[in-house]
Amino acid sequence: MSLPTTPRLWPYEPLNSPLPLPQQPVIFSEEELFWIEAEAIEAESMSVDELRNTVSDWKSASGDSIDSILSTLGAPSMQERRLILLIGELANPSRLYDIGAGPMPIINVRIDDVCRTWNDTLDARMVQPGVHHITLARTQGWWESTHLGFATLPQIRQLIEYLGDGSRIKWKPAKLAEGSLHVLHDTTMEAPTIDDIQWDGTVELVERERPAFDGPQLPFEEVFTPIHTLAGCYNHRGRFARCIHYLQRSFHDNIYRRGSARVWSDVISVVKK
Repeated sequence: MSLPTTPRLWPYEPLNSPLPLPQQPVIFSEEELFWIEAEAIEAESMSVDELRNTVSDWKSASGDSIDSILSTLGAPSMQERRLILLIGELANPSRLYDIGAGPMPIINVRIDDVCRTWNDTLDARMVQPGVHHITLARTQGWWESTHLGFATLPQIRQLIEYLGDGSRIKWKPAKLAEGSLHVLHDTTMEAPTIDDIQWDGTVELVERERPAFDGPQLPFEEVFTPIHTLAGCYNHRGRFARCIHYLQRSFHDNIYRRGSARVWSDVISVVKK
């Protein structure tokens, strides 16, 4: 698809939420989308500070760096921002506009040993009967692409509270104690297929060889991750309904209400405060 220059031109349909999602880095603002050219990073690992310093120098097609664009927008610099994993519609520019999130750089990343899966509740604010949001669950051997936002603490609170419709008990900004996170350069990377997943009746895992990493590993335990803590994720007869395999409409029409919920703390581990 061509790259829209404003968030209102970015396509979004609740029944297809959260798709489509950006395939390259972008700075979201309510007035304009600034598309950024990703640069390959040679390092095997990076601290949060190193990542912020490196990404702040990435440039748009017109040659403006991320930090200079943020300065032009009157927004906090990269050094004033924290990391938040944007695992669903929070990476969709149209939804960020509706939320009124404010300027935020977003880059492409890869998650391993955790998967994106649908939660077990419906959000009826946009459409009836509602939209399912996305949470995370462990799956050994799994990999897929998602997005990482550079947000201020007020923005992080705003995004989490949006998911919970103002409630602070439905979602939490957790920090994961499992899985791994890498910067992703080649966004055409494909996740495992359904047939790649082995299931012994209790545990699912992927035994297929992982594709090589093409970006540095990041400290997952320092990244805020939205986790659905009210009812956890959907229990698809003992298995996970992964977003990459079941799109929103297919999940809701063909799978939802035929199973139950899995308690969030049973499917993902977080850093204890």
